[in-house]
Amino acid sequence: MKRLALFIFIMFIAFSATAKEVTLVAGLSLPPYIIQESNSGMEYDIIKEALAKKGHVLKIKYVPFVRVAVDYKKVDGAVTINESSGIKGNYSNDVMTYKNYAISLKKNSVKVNSINDLKDKKIVAFQNATKYLGPLYAKTVKSNPKYSEIAKQVLQVKLLYSGRTDLIVSDINIFKFYKKKVKGMKTTAKIKLHELFKGVKYKVLFNDASIRNDFNAGLKMLRKSGRYNAIIKKYVK
Repeated sequence: MKRLALFIFIMFIAFSATAKEVTLVAGLSLPPYIIQESNSGMEYDIIKEALAKKGHVLKIKYVPFVRVAVDYKKVDGAVTINESSGIKGNYSNDVMTYKNYAISLKKNSVKVNSINDLKDKKIVAFQNATKYLGPLYAKTVKSNPKYSEIAKQVLQVKLLYSGRTDLIVSDINIFKFYKKKVKGMKTTAKIKLHELFKGVKYKVLFNDASIRNDFNAGLKMLRKSGRYNAIIKKYVK
């Protein structure tokens, strides 16, 4: 018994020595991925639970997006980032894929097979879409007087279902999240997803390779157990 108690004590000390609070910088709130007000969101929860699998406690430090590439050095790393940032470091396995679509109501039979087809449609996109969706997209919609961008993406959903726009351009999970928030109008009409844009896979950047390895192991456990998909469904189903 004494030997068993000693073994458990030693293992506890060893575990405590390796587990730690992990502080990661993140850009400002982007529901449903990261919700700053409640320290939640599908991406937040997945990162938190993956770290917890190895005894680590997540702490997020919110900064303007332009500060992420600088402030990550002051803490343990950064989230919603990938190698395209140009930063060298210990990147995790893929955590989340962001995927934008042009979205229409199926009943309206809007024909969109390429970005060029957006030149004459009434479109409401997310704010700064022309900066993120590539030069061809920016060039195409620039000459379209019926194109606009808005910051409040719940309004996109309302405009689509009220028939006041042909298309919205939105990340699919953001669309699903805000669709759940709409009150006072029907949002049951079927939608059509026009796949014009490539998905972007995001990771976590860690300054410490051993914590990165712990995170990858925890992330693998979440996927294998089905918990990863359960977290996603919690926010968008």
